[in-house]
Amino acid sequence: MEFDVAVVGGGILGTSLAYWLAARYEGTIAVLEREATVARHTSSRNTGVVHRPFYLHPEERKRFARASQTSYPLWKKYAADKGLPWREVGTLKVAMSDHDMAYLEKNAKWAVQNGMDPSEVALLDASQVQRLEPNLRCSGALLARTDTCVDYRAFTEAIRGDAERMGVAFLTGFPVSEIRANSHRQTLRSNGYSPDVQAKFVVNCAGGEAVRLAHTAGVALDYTDLNFRGEYWIVDRGAAALVSRNVYSVPRQSDLPFLDPHWIVRADGRRDIGPNAVPVPSPYDYEGLFEHAKEWPTKIFEPPVGNKVRLAVSGAFLGMAARELLSSLSKGEMMRRVQRFIPRLRERDLVSRGFAGVRASVVNAKGVIEKEAIEVEGAGSFHVLNYNSPGATGAPAYTASVVATLAAEGRLDHLRPAAKAGPWSWDAVAQGMGLAG
Repeated sequence: MEFDVAVVGGGILGTSLAYWLAARYEGTIAVLEREATVARHTSSRNTGVVHRPFYLHPEERKRFARASQTSYPLWKKYAADKGLPWREVGTLKVAMSDHDMAYLEKNAKWAVQNGMDPSEVALLDASQVQRLEPNLRCSGALLARTDTCVDYRAFTEAIRGDAERMGVAFLTGFPVSEIRANSHRQTLRSNGYSPDVQAKFVVNCAGGEAVRLAHTAGVALDYTDLNFRGEYWIVDRGAAALVSRNVYSVPRQSDLPFLDPHWIVRADGRRDIGPNAVPVPSPYDYEGLFEHAKEWPTKIFEPPVGNKVRLAVSGAFLGMAARELLSSLSKGEMMRRVQRFIPRLRERDLVSRGFAGVRASVVNAKGVIEKEAIEVEGAGSFHVLNYNSPGATGAPAYTASVVATLAAEGRLDHLRPAAKAGPWSWDAVAQGMGLAG
């Protein structure tokens, strides 16, 4: 139970990171995952889309834009090699006003700046949209032809297999409760599990638990997090033909784009609408509302309390929370949000609740919800916080960049460099991300 590197979290982030560590180094590497298998939480409870980077600002979000662009051909080849679902249905990002069209014009420019081929995107006026999708109503749209529907759980399980073949150990059923870190050896403890795991270096990729575990290691103490549950409704197969592509709308709040429900095409051909963003006290509260009320005091008084207080006193936040709660209680409210651009959708078309996912959003000391991923270094540890959308899309290239950063800082010097052949090419990722060889 002693390892050179321990990765906490068996989602798509932690599993991809372990793959790159094993592909680049010789040493004992382990992934510690709370569930019986990988990708049981955010990595599989999402829209299931490989996003093209047309909506990412090429400077302000340069790293994620690069990661998305670099990862796309990796995922495409990986799906073909492994026989995994790959439905290149495309996405229409619709404008509901002339002001929204100006935003989409920016998106079209960003797409090319981020490396997309100009043929992958097209700006459409309202009549062109109607010819393409007769049941859509909007002022216009941006068509991203190569947005693709996939099964991220299947991707993560396949990556796990590749990582294991390179020697990575997956310790499942090990929910890490504490990281005791110092400059020489890190101790990872799990309530109800014995013995402890020792590691020379720890990478925290624990998703909804990442902030809490960083606190136990004595880092990121000026950050806290809030959990937002995104719920989906399954569309009746008879209404699935209303629209054949993914449909997103220009977000009404650009700082909180996950508030606007989408029309989603799943890899199996099903159609869903969602998500919303209902505040919940735990990263694992996938259903129910009032039965979790007793958990809120623990979450609210989890330090630092000031961050949450500054956010909560914002009228905008309280209004958002109330609207999202209504969308959870009322199927009709969720339906009406999507009816803005698919007016033929009816409440009876939403036949049952689909799965839900939880996004853990980091709140900074000013009471502002952070938009970008946050990387925090500790004594013998490295913590990735707030790794949200488009996280799954960019995971292969992003995790390679993390490994490159750790190597450049000498934090992997206890491992022996030894490049191994695998399904992903380090050289291709290094070129796309601007990494050292």
